[in-house]
Amino acid sequence: MAASALTNLQPSKTPPALGDGERPSLAQPQKAALIVAALGPEAAGPIIERIGDKHLRAFTRAYAHLQTVPRAALKSIVEEFISQLTQEDNDIRGGFEETREFLSQFKTSDEIIRLMDDIDISDGETIWTKLERTDDEQIAEYLSGQRPQIIAVVLSKLNTEKASNLLNLIDADIAGKVILCLSRPLDIKPEALSVLMDTIEREFLAPMRKTTQKRNPGEMIGAMMNNVITEKREALLEIITTSAPDILKDVRKSMLTFPDIPTRVPPNAIPMAIKEVELEDFLLAVKFGRQNAPSSVEFIFKNISQRMVAQYEEQLEELKMTSVKDAEIAQAAFMTVIRKLAKSGEITLIEESSGDDDDEGGGENDGEAAEGDAAA
Repeated sequence: MAASALTNLQPSKTPPALGDGERPSLAQPQKAALIVAALGPEAAGPIIERIGDKHLRAFTRAYAHLQTVPRAALKSIVEEFISQLTQEDNDIRGGFEETREFLSQFKTSDEIIRLMDDIDISDGETIWTKLERTDDEQIAEYLSGQRPQIIAVVLSKLNTEKASNLLNLIDADIAGKVILCLSRPLDIKPEALSVLMDTIEREFLAPMRKTTQKRNPGEMIGAMMNNVITEKREALLEIITTSAPDILKDVRKSMLTFPDIPTRVPPNAIPMAIKEVELEDFLLAVKFGRQNAPSSVEFIFKNISQRMVAQYEEQLEELKMTSVKDAEIAQAAFMTVIRKLAKSGEITLIEESSGDDDDEGGGENDGEAAEGDAAA
């Protein structure tokens, strides 16, 4: 408290000596200096060390001009100081600039930057917190256009699970360079980190918020449900059907799951997706697909060479089925590649029909899904 009071110290005229019965009539600098001095060397030392040169000179002048102060007078000054602190209307003002000013009494400018570098003034959330709540594919797409050193800094600020997911989505060559950057100590200057956060906010988060605000809720929910396991997805669809039927059509239209391959995915996408996905994921997706989406497996094998089909069949014979959860994760991985190809413009997904035809088509898809679930 005394350190804060000393920030207002100003030079003043020499006050007269005080008698035992006199009430102290001192300026604020003298009162603050008296309180600090009364603490004694041990307690006052840390306070003096935290005072800047400008305020320390003011303290020196104020204390040097003091004459003998009776204990009763000192007690009165302390009581006045405590009374000011405990007044109900004596509010403490917070805020970004106030915090910076307060810290400047104790910390160097570099230390203040490190402490406050990730504070978002607008809503109190840090850039990194916002990124951790953002869709992995969107972040990965943005980061893929950055230098490996920048990607490494961003990943180092996120939780390990989020960073792992992003690393998995980034091109293998770039990911390798990022790992090399992370393998060495990251010397990040506070000023550079501040610029990076401003850039991420301006180039990525702010435009994305505008897009999200205008986004159709049905489309957004449908996209979210793409990688949800079948059992949970069907339960969520049931809730939407009952409680929000107005968005059901948009939800189904935005969903793109393994059973949707024959009706939504163009033939040329199949060999491209197989090339991009991990072989183990592809084989597991197909093996389980013979239970939950046989028409999709038929479509896939129809659009690749018979030589490759024969090769995959041999590998499928040797592949042991794991859990349904792992199989659905493998199918989701295959569909993630399909969506990435569509997003990059390399393929064009087939749009579902609209109007009355869409309603009828939805019923057929529901029947196929139910049949697949029963087989599973």
